[in-house]
Amino acid sequence: MDKTFWDRTWETIAPERISSYATGFDMAEDSIIAFLRKKKAKYVCDAGCGCGIYSLKLARFGFAVSGFDIAEDAVLLTQKLLSEEGYAAQGFKRANVLSTGYPSQCFDAVVARDVIDHMPLKQGMDAVKELFRIVRPGGCVLLTLDAADSEYEAEPHETNKDGDYLFIRGKWNGMVFHPYSDSEIKKLTDGMKYNILPSNEKGFIVALDVSE
Repeated sequence: MDKTFWDRTWETIAPERISSYATGFDMAEDSIIAFLRKKKAKYVCDAGCGCGIYSLKLARFGFAVSGFDIAEDAVLLTQKLLSEEGYAAQGFKRANVLSTGYPSQCFDAVVARDVIDHMPLKQGMDAVKELFRIVRPGGCVLLTLDAADSEYEAEPHETNKDGDYLFIRGKWNGMVFHPYSDSEIKKLTDGMKYNILPSNEKGFIVALDVSE
């Protein structure tokens, strides 16, 4: 994951814009929330938390939420948003999904929305293993993975032998994207047990069980 791209992206976002976005964000129960409730998860990590919108949603559903992002400005936006809404925000930090710095088996679940598909496939595989490491046995890791669309295809990019899109110019210069299909998910999960959850959005929600 290109830290420079994400730092550049989040440092330009005004906190007022996030507050406005949160007002219009769908806070109704979705497939991820339903799955977490089914698994009786309590302590959830929002991996690659971005501006904290989904962390806020998790908190509103009663989960104890911590999280991290590779961009410091994203972490600050998350902390500000949760604090303004009356939720604990001290459990958020700057970290890389490849090496989170958390103790092993410290969460009931990890949610990584729009994170793994913005990494090269090989790094994504390592990131999934790291997320597994920090979840207790019987817990779960939930990933959202985009499929390619016309916008991804139109922006200037190169494609390497692993199918990673490396954006070289334009608004996404420096970003990485890996489009996922059923067969690519099998590569990413490397033999791990998983389910595809229902979704109204393009792409996939992948639920991986951490073995007891």
